[in-house]
Amino acid sequence: MTVVSPMSGRVVALEDVPDEVFAQRIVGDGLAIDPESGEVVAPISGRVAKLFRGGHGVVVEGDDGVQVLVHVGIDTVRLRGRGFAVLAAEGQRVEAGDAILRADVEGLRAEGVELLSPVLVISGQRVTPAAAGRVAAGQPLLEVEP
Repeated sequence: MTVVSPMSGRVVALEDVPDEVFAQRIVGDGLAIDPESGEVVAPISGRVAKLFRGGHGVVVEGDDGVQVLVHVGIDTVRLRGRGFAVLAAEGQRVEAGDAILRADVEGLRAEGVELLSPVLVISGQRVTPAAAGRVAAGQPLLEVEP
């Protein structure tokens, strides 16, 4: 199964994310994106299993049970929704590449917010990178082992 990049930007190893919970893969395995723009798309087809209050994160669960977390930025929960717009609803069916969130990347960066955004498989499957360097939203990012 392929996880597509939820954002356009630079691919970053989790070890380089300035948050130990993500860097040490406590939540799950994957990569991070340093976003170029604020559109966030569904990383897999499935249903929106969880939307974080404030719009800074989402979990999409595929029909096969694979769960992918997209967490926009580091410590963005403290913003309480400022700079984020939710474009999907919990329980909604989405296809990989559908717009699900929007972030004011320029405004948040101007405030000094760290926008490195982890994309993690949180349901326990092993993953391998499918991208390096720059990736566009909707392009392959991770391969999930069965």
